[in-house]
Amino acid sequence: MNPIIEVLKTKDFKKLWFIGTTGMSMRWIEQIALGYYVYQITKDEFLVGLVFFFRNIPMLLFGAFIGVISDDFDKKNILKATLLITTVVYLLLTVSSFIGQLNYFQICFGAFIAGLAWSFDFPIRRSLLSEIVDKRLYPSAIGLDMTSSNLARVIGPILAGIVLQQVNLFPIYLFGTIMFLMAFVACTKVEIGGYIKKETKNSLNYLFKDLIEGIKYIFTSRTLITVLVVTIIMNFLVFTYQSQLTVLVQTNLSDLPIILGVLAALEGLGATLGTLMIANFPLKRGMMIFLSGSFLFGICIIAFAFSQLFFISILLMIIGGFGMAGFGTLQSILIISAADQKIRGRVLGILAITIGTQPIGAFLLGYFSREYGSVSAVKVSVIIGMILLFIVTVIYFGKRSNSSNSQESQLL
Repeated sequence: MNPIIEVLKTKDFKKLWFIGTTGMSMRWIEQIALGYYVYQITKDEFLVGLVFFFRNIPMLLFGAFIGVISDDFDKKNILKATLLITTVVYLLLTVSSFIGQLNYFQICFGAFIAGLAWSFDFPIRRSLLSEIVDKRLYPSAIGLDMTSSNLARVIGPILAGIVLQQVNLFPIYLFGTIMFLMAFVACTKVEIGGYIKKETKNSLNYLFKDLIEGIKYIFTSRTLITVLVVTIIMNFLVFTYQSQLTVLVQTNLSDLPIILGVLAALEGLGATLGTLMIANFPLKRGMMIFLSGSFLFGICIIAFAFSQLFFISILLMIIGGFGMAGFGTLQSILIISAADQKIRGRVLGILAITIGTQPIGAFLLGYFSREYGSVSAVKVSVIIGMILLFIVTVIYFGKRSNSSNSQESQLL
């Protein structure tokens, strides 16, 4: 049987898949909508970057602890509570924008809550996915999950570009309220099965102990260390370009929001096609795909920052999307495959921390963009990232012949 069909027939997968799709849809809608709206009302690159700082900082602050909680407490209840709180906050933002009282502080607060919800979703829902499917189906399960995420990156920015013709966030927040409410309802219907852990410690006294245990475990695996270091490089120096995408497009190409939405969507299109390819094939060279995808994405973003031709920018975003697919899909697969199940939630939580370095990078990029311009700041940031990535790649493959871990060797 086709592995994708097997995954889709797995109990609870489609519900968890839908929950992830709702969150990622809002993430990519807001990626365009908030940046464009704030830049239109402030014309300040730093304030634009600050919104993305608040959107992503929860992952850095709480990621590892959420990972520990996901191992020791009821994952479903945590996910339900997170979705319910997010729904209420989005409803309040909807009302505020409808009556014309929405301000910059409220936008940042909403971004923080949305980021907090995502920081819960990443280790908890991904850990649940790994527990309900057979290990041999991990690539297909994560590939399908990433495919829906990337489809959201196609549809979300275009919707945002259309709605923002009126420079109004009311439709965005209303849509978010509906989406998170639907995700909450889906979560209440999840019946956890598979290899779910039944024993829970139910005590916060174990948090720091388990976190330290997770960190120690990571240093026993060359694969885990490499994935986490590359994740820091990409999030701190490369993916931060997204916080200045609005300014880049308006500086080099056009100030029309639909153009901004289309370009962001094309990156998602390339990523969608890439993840579909990955989901259909067994992975023998996971680390090679992971590193190659990272390089491809970074090079395309550097070229995009130079481009002043719409057609060239289109091609670069599509090709860059393929690189993003290699990075994003293999990131989770490598972590899940290399980490033992009993400690997987903790490792995913630490992965969440490395992803959480992005807001610090966005904050600094916003500052340097205000001082030197977004185009120059993005170029320098991504070039530094590619240099560091090259060094990590050389170190990793230089030690490849010394690896004695057969499980990790299969992922090379």
